[in-house]
Amino acid sequence: MQYPYTAVNGILLTKDGCEDKEMIDVVDCVPLFHYNIPLSPMFIVALTQIEEYASNRDLKICGYYHANEYYSDSEVGAVATKIADKIAENCEDSADCCLLIVENDKLSCLTSDLPLKAFLPSKTNERVDWRSCDKPRLQYGEKGLQMGPEVVKKQLYRSVVDMDCHYDNISLHWDNRAIDEVVKLFVESLTEH
Repeated sequence: MQYPYTAVNGILLTKDGCEDKEMIDVVDCVPLFHYNIPLSPMFIVALTQIEEYASNRDLKICGYYHANEYYSDSEVGAVATKIADKIAENCEDSADCCLLIVENDKLSCLTSDLPLKAFLPSKTNERVDWRSCDKPRLQYGEKGLQMGPEVVKKQLYRSVVDMDCHYDNISLHWDNRAIDEVVKLFVESLTEH
């Protein structure tokens, strides 16, 4: 929503040593780029920073999300596939990672369905194929969906700092702690009612 004129992407994180093998429990995400998506050197630097961040918090990379540039485009493109392939190659178990494609046309009217298409890797003959699957479990689940309209109303998405913003101005940090705190408070308020 912050960059509706361009593709955006990011890395998904899960708890390291998660015992549930049935679902991927995505607990955090790190926004990557909004104009340097296919730029390899920037991606490698960002991935190194994210791996360090994750290891210091007992987290690990579990996937990749991508929102295409065009409103009605929710297909898995070449860039998304290439990045997701690299992430799958580095996962200890390919069943522990996923690719999420944001369905842009569903963002404007959040319902009980997540506006995401989910894919799991299937490694065959030195190559990764991505097959459609059920949605992965997200940390805030239905409460997160209830929070969606509030995020839009308060325009919290305008405060998200991705790696492009951070590399342009290093005083801006891509971990988005301030937004995390707002999200936690909102979820707690839903729990109290």
